[in-house]
Amino acid sequence: MFFITKGTIMRAIITLLILAAVTLSAALIPSKSYTTITAVNGNRVTLQNPIGINGESALVVRTLASGEFATAYIMQTSDNKAYLIDNDPVDGGHLANIKPTLKVGDRVIGGFLYDKVIILAPNRETFNKVQANYGINSIDPDTFAAYLKANNQSPSRSAYKKFAKMVGVGLFIIAKSNTIEVYDPISQKTLSKSSFNRVGTKDTKPFYNTFSE
Repeated sequence: MFFITKGTIMRAIITLLILAAVTLSAALIPSKSYTTITAVNGNRVTLQNPIGINGESALVVRTLASGEFATAYIMQTSDNKAYLIDNDPVDGGHLANIKPTLKVGDRVIGGFLYDKVIILAPNRETFNKVQANYGINSIDPDTFAAYLKANNQSPSRSAYKKFAKMVGVGLFIIAKSNTIEVYDPISQKTLSKSSFNRVGTKDTKPFYNTFSE
């Protein structure tokens, strides 16, 4: 005979909640993956293995005697195929980039910086619900709000990408009235969309941030 104490029940409940949060987060955010380029045809490449979801961006890294250098971003299109989407991954601008941009043997990191996420939600309550339900620790959305204000911009594909490259953001989790979207700012693709019930009634435009409080 054995007895189940309240403490045992509470520990079991907490464990289940933690596991549920981890599972939800894992289902929402693609995992980081690694592969190499096995063939190059212009701006298109063949990968040794798929990196994950079609539409994912991946960082191309080349190893030289002097160290490792990021040369480009590519986007997976199908199975082990991808193509060049950005040949200036660190926004070096006038700085010389390593040539060729894509080369057989280059390492590829799929889902690069996908652990760096910003949640954009209509209000504080929904923001907190997304963090709690999916076990996500969001970068403060105030940083993106400040960037938009300083540059006199509204949320857009180009603004998402420029900010992501400048700060090092991998994904935007965008909560809307009844859906939640996982958006890759580098590939500019929505990787997944699922139903989600927002909460709260007082919204902040264009998204929740403390500047407007």
